[in-house]
Amino acid sequence: MSQNPEIIYQAPLQGFTDFTYRNVFQEVFGGVSKYFIPYLSYLRGKEIKKSLLKEIIPENNKALPAIPQVLFSNTTELFELVSILVDNGYKEINLNLGCPYPMATNRGRGAAWLEKPDDLNETLQQLFVKEFPTKFSVKMRAGMKNNQDFKPVLNILNQMPLEEIIFHPRTASQMYDGKADPSLFAEALSLIKHPLVYNGDIFSVADFQKLKSIFPDQQSWMTGRGLLMDPSLALRLNGMETDTKLKKQKLKEFHDRLVEEYSERLQGSGHFLTKMTQFWSYFCESFENPHKAMKLVKKSGSVLKYNAAVVEIFRNL
Repeated sequence: MSQNPEIIYQAPLQGFTDFTYRNVFQEVFGGVSKYFIPYLSYLRGKEIKKSLLKEIIPENNKALPAIPQVLFSNTTELFELVSILVDNGYKEINLNLGCPYPMATNRGRGAAWLEKPDDLNETLQQLFVKEFPTKFSVKMRAGMKNNQDFKPVLNILNQMPLEEIIFHPRTASQMYDGKADPSLFAEALSLIKHPLVYNGDIFSVADFQKLKSIFPDQQSWMTGRGLLMDPSLALRLNGMETDTKLKKQKLKEFHDRLVEEYSERLQGSGHFLTKMTQFWSYFCESFENPHKAMKLVKKSGSVLKYNAAVVEIFRNL
């Protein structure tokens, strides 16, 4: 571990890191320097999901260093979405050039921009001419299908007044399969003029230490699934270990606070159980027998049975 503190960002994961999750996480665990809000985007036409608009309401993020993201397919979409976020007072906006899902890339959004650097250049030139009163950063992958797509894109980004670039060394076509490739990050480091943040496959302290041995001067990191599996990970990456009893207390407090918040916010027990089952799909990894924990949660068909399952899971932690 280096003497300087590691800067840890929480990656945005649609359906998981919503404002309830972010706020409870910050209060119970913390250790995160920036929480990235899952992307704001249009449905067909000019409609935006109400759930996405709730994510960016300042009141829902007032205790957080929260950075909103935009997913766009053209200049008009970009300007309109940025304007919404500026109107809500955000001083930094992240441009999503990395979303790998076909529902986004098939519409020319996310990682699809990595295959059209000339269009990206023109779009960003127009963005900065507008002089929006906010800073911009970028989150990107190595490419759509070709892991060398990033090179001409970085040449373009070097010409733009960006805060930083978050680089995930995978292609969009890989989704989350295989391994993130640190050698691609090393190439990006040699080419970029902006601060670069490492993103990808940081699930444990051991994973982090391997990367730190390759990039000893790297201080900024982003992890998404790693924090969902181990909410204490950001703290542990900075050497803050806790004993088993305190860890159990923190995990229980985190879970119970989420239950309280989601119970008030979500309508109907079915919606609540779906949300908590989704939460446990990663959270179960905090336990010695994640498969058994997940099985108990999935079998609970009512709130009463869910609560009983949780008691059993924590009893055996």
